[in-house]
Amino acid sequence: MMDKISPGLIKRKIKIFNVILYFLIFLFLSSFFLFQAPQKVFCEPNSTEPNSTLNKEEINISAESAVIVNYDTGEILWEKNSSKKMYPASLTKMLSSIIVIENINDLEEIIRIPASASGRNHSAFKLKTGDRVSILDLLKASLIISHNNAIVALSEYVSGSSEDFTKLMNAKAREIGAYDTLFQNVNGLDSEFPDHKSTAADLAKIASYCMKNDLFRKIVSTKNDTIKISNKEIEITNTNNLLEYEYISGIKTGLTNNAGYCIALYSEKDDLRLITVILNNKTIEERNEDSLRLLGWAYDNLKYTKIADQEKPVVSVSAGSQTIMNIDLYPETDYIDVININSDTVDFKNRIKDDINLPVKKNEVMGYMDIYVNGKKVKEIPLVSHDYIGAGYIYQELTDTGTGTEQTSFIIISVALFYFLIFLIIIVRNLFLRRNI
Repeated sequence: MMDKISPGLIKRKIKIFNVILYFLIFLFLSSFFLFQAPQKVFCEPNSTEPNSTLNKEEINISAESAVIVNYDTGEILWEKNSSKKMYPASLTKMLSSIIVIENINDLEEIIRIPASASGRNHSAFKLKTGDRVSILDLLKASLIISHNNAIVALSEYVSGSSEDFTKLMNAKAREIGAYDTLFQNVNGLDSEFPDHKSTAADLAKIASYCMKNDLFRKIVSTKNDTIKISNKEIEITNTNNLLEYEYISGIKTGLTNNAGYCIALYSEKDDLRLITVILNNKTIEERNEDSLRLLGWAYDNLKYTKIADQEKPVVSVSAGSQTIMNIDLYPETDYIDVININSDTVDFKNRIKDDINLPVKKNEVMGYMDIYVNGKKVKEIPLVSHDYIGAGYIYQELTDTGTGTEQTSFIIISVALFYFLIFLIIIVRNLFLRRNI
């Protein structure tokens, strides 16, 4: 004869069932928190202000001032004392040359060198009064070999005097947005012009403006060329020896006792186009080392990244009153930006409308997604529905690959599984109690 289980043992069994039941309830509830994934993108720790979220990173360079700028957007990606007023030396010729290009129609025209532009004037060769030179060759001499009197001759041809031409330069600087710049001459010689100053950030703006001109871009990327002075050919070599690197194609070097060694560079690699300005190195070797160090850091760390994809849902929201629907919301547009892949953190904050009622129109704005890079808001994108959803629409496909739909499917399956387990436990418990009463 089978012994009956004591009431105390039955109570202990019931307690065990209750513990299992409570544990399953705990797992069910906690699963919701596990699947509410935070909308963050982390780009590995390593490390990167005036106008950027990227430029906190320390890079050891010798130059007193420097800046790296995104050529396409004007965003400062890294800087050191970029707003400090400095002597620009022959980087001045970037602006004076572009003004010549914009104000003269026939660049093949031959002009005579005036007495005020004769002599060497700290340049590679002499110009003599009355020498006949084409405007284009004078531009090449100014930008490629940095001839100081060539740009003087051009400025007087355009404006009648270098002083009047300098007024055009300052007006153009303000037009470009280089508000911390004052030019007192056309070539950058500063021994008698103590206020002839600019900043790395302003010079980057000027360089970006100039590089949009095809002729300017072609001249500053030329390594070697031949010009004619009174029908005599002269070989010229670019003072920028960094042009030997394929991804560097410009722009201008500079040197005076006050300014030190300076350079403005244009570079392009992996679809990232940069303007880099470096001011006041002690030697040309230091200037080149700083240039390559900055560009190496930039192209190793900064990449164009798709941060928002208009084809991928970012959140699922409920709409309707009697019939409640889950609607996937998508960014209205893609958002691509330069990100430091080794240090930047990208965060998203979604702001959804309080009351969303059916029907929902296709591409109707239902809220906004704020994008933050390293805690700074950089973009706001409307969130829209990709489909029209009528008031009577009660079917939603669960096989989409979107984040919102995946969460909806998981919740439905979890609820079904949860109730199935509860039902199974109750049956087993009842069978056990009946057997032992």
